[in-house]
Amino acid sequence: MARLPPLWRGTDGLFQIASPPGDVTLLHFPSLYPFLSRLPILLVSAWCNAGHLHSLQLGVKRWVALNDTGLLLLVAGQQLALIFALALLTVSCTRRPILRCLIVVVFLCTPVLFIGAQLISSEALASILLILLIAIAVELSRGQELSRNGIIALGVCLYANVMTRHVNAIGAALVPMAYLLGAITHIKKRREGRICLKKFVVTCAVGLVAIVAANLTTRSLCVVFREPYRSTVARTAISRLDLIDQLPAADRANYLRRLQANASDPITKEAIPAILAAKKYWGGSMREIERLIQSHGEKLKSKELHAMADHYLDEICLLYYRSLPPIVVADISEAIVRALTSTTPTEVIQYFYRMAADHSPKVFRADSALHQRTAHLKSCSPIAGAAIKRAETTFWLRGLDKIPCGITLVLLLGLATILRLLERFDSNMLSLLYALAITDVLLMIGTFALGLYLPRYVLPSCAINAAALAILLGGITSHPPPPASRTGSAMA
Repeated sequence: MARLPPLWRGTDGLFQIASPPGDVTLLHFPSLYPFLSRLPILLVSAWCNAGHLHSLQLGVKRWVALNDTGLLLLVAGQQLALIFALALLTVSCTRRPILRCLIVVVFLCTPVLFIGAQLISSEALASILLILLIAIAVELSRGQELSRNGIIALGVCLYANVMTRHVNAIGAALVPMAYLLGAITHIKKRREGRICLKKFVVTCAVGLVAIVAANLTTRSLCVVFREPYRSTVARTAISRLDLIDQLPAADRANYLRRLQANASDPITKEAIPAILAAKKYWGGSMREIERLIQSHGEKLKSKELHAMADHYLDEICLLYYRSLPPIVVADISEAIVRALTSTTPTEVIQYFYRMAADHSPKVFRADSALHQRTAHLKSCSPIAGAAIKRAETTFWLRGLDKIPCGITLVLLLGLATILRLLERFDSNMLSLLYALAITDVLLMIGTFALGLYLPRYVLPSCAINAAALAILLGGITSHPPPPASRTGSAMA
């Protein structure tokens, strides 16, 4: 890993780590990673300018001047955080030294986790926090009662997850779902069932509080930085609007007329064909809408204009999703099925390499402003690109797992179920494994319902698979429990 440079994920990673607080780093991307990721860079800048502090520029509302040492510190910090999360999961799964060693070997044979932590992107932090959440879930599932420290840890971890990626709010369902499944399996045992239902209610409340706290934090930051708060979900969903062009010409024209007929605002009516013709990233659609707003005589400041454009973009996407063409529904279904049944961890790794070695440098060079901010960085140089190309063919770095993520998880669930029927597996851990599988499916549905298929979106599934295998190994018992103790552990 020391020979692998930081892996850029296009303009998203650059804006997260360097752009000043605004709609991109407060609303489009939650603010936790943009805040944390620039700390090593600012620390290095302060250290290098210790002798002449008058030249140090640390203005909050200016772009961060990137440096190679700061980026290396960032990636090293992400790798250490990943190791900590994996270590916590290991000790939570089992107390037997031999099994802990086996789980460590499993993690070392899952390079996608470490490649993911090499990313300059919020996805790196998101996968680490997901593993940490699963470790907390394992600890809570093993306990007879919910401890105060456990509840606090769960709440803080969920809060951090939501403040890293919007879709991670689905993770709030993981622990309650495990307890709900536990209550169902203990339906004939009222005492155990009531305990599980009580835990279900408490953890649901913790998840709700975490989500509300994250939303209030975002609103507060918007007030501090004078950024109008609004939904930006349409910036992701707008990518699916281009699928309309795959319709036959007559069907396409009829569908656009229906969308415009359902729109009540004249700007929305004009914007529907305009953004479809833009054929650019969501920024192109936003500029088209802003042009239409200004053509109608609206005199707004820059931030207010962006906020109104987001409002119209949301309105268009809402109209679109209320009457999706069959081709779009089929594409969403195909993306979800492909992610769960066809995408392998090795494919995810290779996508990250291509993004960092080919796509990102081209994007940076194509824009003069972005090129100026990244041209001096070693991680954006041809030497870094060559190192990434070598990694694509290097053992371990190229990936070891070529089994689709969804297939792997189904196999693990089947094996755990069989072991439970043989009374060789912990019933609470089995409930947690099924909750993990349901959470995985919900994450894929939430992701691909709004965005087009990309292998990188399957990184959470890779993390869930590694954690599920660790839970399976840690939950195996060497012999059936004695008759007196089966009451509290047998699965109905």
